[in-house]
Amino acid sequence: MKRGLMFLSTITLLLALLGCKESHHYRLVSKEYGFSVDFPEKPIEQSLTNPHGLPETLWTVLSDRPKEFYSAEATSYKEATPPTDDWVPNQELLAAVDVQTVEHRRFKLREAATGREVEAIATTSKQLATGSIFSSIYVLDGQKFIAITARTDDASRRAAFLSSLTLLQ
Repeated sequence: MKRGLMFLSTITLLLALLGCKESHHYRLVSKEYGFSVDFPEKPIEQSLTNPHGLPETLWTVLSDRPKEFYSAEATSYKEATPPTDDWVPNQELLAAVDVQTVEHRRFKLREAATGREVEAIATTSKQLATGSIFSSIYVLDGQKFIAITARTDDASRRAAFLSSLTLLQ
């Protein structure tokens, strides 16, 4: 009886450890840009400068899984910019690098704390040569711009990354 109980305890512990391995993620919280997103692991952070000379931050994860890449990018502008259709990626420019947008839509993101709604655009594109699928969300909120992208053939992993985007302020 003790041996059976010990075996069952060992199996339960192993399954719990294996389950934990699959659920690892890294919650990136950017107070400066007012958002958070769940990466599959800790991203590499790069400090850049946008075309207007203002700070820009890029966080990236190149996964061990083939063709998987995740990123978040945030910057600000000197003046508030209203969202327009021209912040959807340019189709001619994408075609030049063998990429086709297969879907794009506007929707509202709600801030967690205040309930304020912010307009966003979601796109799904395909790299024609490789068949790789990538999806992005673009948020232009006054002077702040946030973009997140997931490139993976696993639709559930893409959706999990994109749906983890939360506006904080």
